[in-house]
Amino acid sequence: MSDPMASSQPSHPPSWYHLNAGDPPRYAPPGGSCKADVCIVGGGFTGLSAALHLAEAGTDVVLVEAGRIGYGASGRNGGQMHSGQRQDVQWLEKKVGFEAARTFWDIGELAKAHVRGLIDRHRIDCDLTSGLIEAVHNPSLLEETKALVDGLSERFDYRDIAMLDRDETALALGSEFYAGGFRDKGAGHLDPYRFLLGLAAAATAAGAKLHEDTRAIMLRSGRTVVTTHGTISADHVILATDCRSGEIDKLSRRCALGINSFIVATEPLAELGAGSAADILPGNECADDTRYIVRYWRKSADGRLIFGGGENNSGTIPRDIAAYVRPHLEEIYPQLTGVPIAHGWSGLVTVTAPRMPFVREVQPGVWAAGGYSGQGVALAPYVGKLLAEQALGATGRNADSEALDHLALYTRLAIPQLADWDWMRRAMVTAALWQGRIKDRVKLPAKSAG
Repeated sequence: MSDPMASSQPSHPPSWYHLNAGDPPRYAPPGGSCKADVCIVGGGFTGLSAALHLAEAGTDVVLVEAGRIGYGASGRNGGQMHSGQRQDVQWLEKKVGFEAARTFWDIGELAKAHVRGLIDRHRIDCDLTSGLIEAVHNPSLLEETKALVDGLSERFDYRDIAMLDRDETALALGSEFYAGGFRDKGAGHLDPYRFLLGLAAAATAAGAKLHEDTRAIMLRSGRTVVTTHGTISADHVILATDCRSGEIDKLSRRCALGINSFIVATEPLAELGAGSAADILPGNECADDTRYIVRYWRKSADGRLIFGGGENNSGTIPRDIAAYVRPHLEEIYPQLTGVPIAHGWSGLVTVTAPRMPFVREVQPGVWAAGGYSGQGVALAPYVGKLLAEQALGATGRNADSEALDHLALYTRLAIPQLADWDWMRRAMVTAALWQGRIKDRVKLPAKSAG
């Protein structure tokens, strides 16, 4: 993988979700040049959500995907649906003030409700399950974590969150590795690829035209998308490529970086005869931790542990992903030492410097979004809806004013541009990862949690 940001279809092994999905529908390339009200580039959460909402509003919408729909980050992530934004409300309040921080929190709540609404309305079978445990890896972070939990409850009126002490965290996780944590009943997890396939089916049923194996090459005359199978002339263009549109949009590329992340799926734990299998995530919640190189895990519907751990920016994917991830898994769950791993895979997490989404009108009538920084399961479909509402307004249809306000709030975020040289970008990520690894290993004394 010579440049992880150069295309929308990096060469990564298929995810366990892909292998477990059977034979999903294929969407043929377009038969030639065409016209549309809106052209969407990218078949992930953002693009498909936008396509669905536009089609339901009666818009003529065409979506093109360079490879197969759902083979980017949307179809290979950890499946965790978090509350809020990637940055917590304390960080946001310092950066943008209380009122804007409160609106960003409300956006996160609407985003979760939006995902749940899509699943209910379109009867998408994707194993949606409620609950998340955030585990504190360093005792020195307990005071800060308690302040966050108290602030969300008291100042942001969020009642689905509660602090856990060491013993409660151990019970919730089935691991004694962590110093404490919190439970978020309003968060949850799902099978991201099956959710995505459901969005694609719903968008098609509503009238959207989806095309795979159709790479967008360039924009001509502002809003004509030149693809490998003809041109699409549109009144409005949405670049939903997670900041990887190549030559079409260099601005979003300069505002984001790609990091390789790795996940494994074990064999079903109950079938292994391990007496402690039922103790691992007994509430069927998902989990992540406070490390810089974050670990995240959950159980699938058939009882596998789906575990993410380890990141790199070396430009290569380990030959044995299972061996690469296994030490992270076994450090938390020593009782699973030697557990058979059914499949390992990788994917790109696109991050911005402030770990907040990049959403911009990159040229007149052309909008781009991406850089969800690991928080895309909830946020990306909602941003897709916001971009759809903006396109509706731009093409003379009624648009949701609240959605436009939320979109404007994202556009006002300061997302700095980064170096445009590949070697410099790799060096920046590598340095950050090494700094994060050192920080994760430092054991500091605990501060009082109050």
